[in-house]
Amino acid sequence: MTYSNPAAYELFMGRWSTRLAPLFLRFAGIEDGQRILDVGCGTGVLARAALASGKTIKAMGVDPIETFISFARQAANDPRAEFQIASVEALPFADGAFDATLGLLVLQEFDDPDRSIGEMARVTRPYGKVAACKWDFQGGMPMMTIFWELARALAPDEVVRYEANVRPLRNADLNELAERWAKAGLSNVRAKRLEFTMPFRSFEEFWLPFTFGATPLSAFAAELNRTSGGKLERLYRARLDNVRPDGSFEFAARALAVSGVAAR
Repeated sequence: MTYSNPAAYELFMGRWSTRLAPLFLRFAGIEDGQRILDVGCGTGVLARAALASGKTIKAMGVDPIETFISFARQAANDPRAEFQIASVEALPFADGAFDATLGLLVLQEFDDPDRSIGEMARVTRPYGKVAACKWDFQGGMPMMTIFWELARALAPDEVVRYEANVRPLRNADLNELAERWAKAGLSNVRAKRLEFTMPFRSFEEFWLPFTFGATPLSAFAAELNRTSGGKLERLYRARLDNVRPDGSFEFAARALAVSGVAAR
């Protein structure tokens, strides 16, 4: 299954991305007046955050899925932003066309990481920044850790089949990301953990978008909850141990970010 329904995606993971985007932009050192490229822009969360961070920033977003590009255009609604259909593996831009090339939570989606990172570096001007990040799936996203623990207990064979299709950088750590950046010819490589908390007013606010089926993960969750007769939802609710008397709670979140400087 590919990504579908950008409005549902925005409710599911877009809310997390919105919290992460400003942290990532600061890490990448984006400045007002720059022209940035947002690869795998999805619903345009990063582009919108960049536009909000400076009065003269311009953003180009690319994504291979037409419905997401249409959503991003409408959500940004800003003459400084452009969006078009394109793949990071073959960016339709000249060498050095951008001051910075960024990817928010796309590293785990790269089928050919070296080619994709190389394209990001190619379209970045000399001394421009190339930066990207991904969730830390090795304990940095407790909400996913809980899901996979429960999924393995309920349907271990289905989990094995799902995980057989994960892409090369899904479980990469900071060292591997830094090595990939250096291999692409980028200098001054930095890698860092970006952390924040995500609040929820109720379990329902958290859970419903989780099962909308907007991503391969949430589609898997929705199907597992259906075939288990709602047992996944019941177990997940019972698994939470930090719920306040008013029903609110929060999850910690951690992303792994890497940046480098394009060569002359």
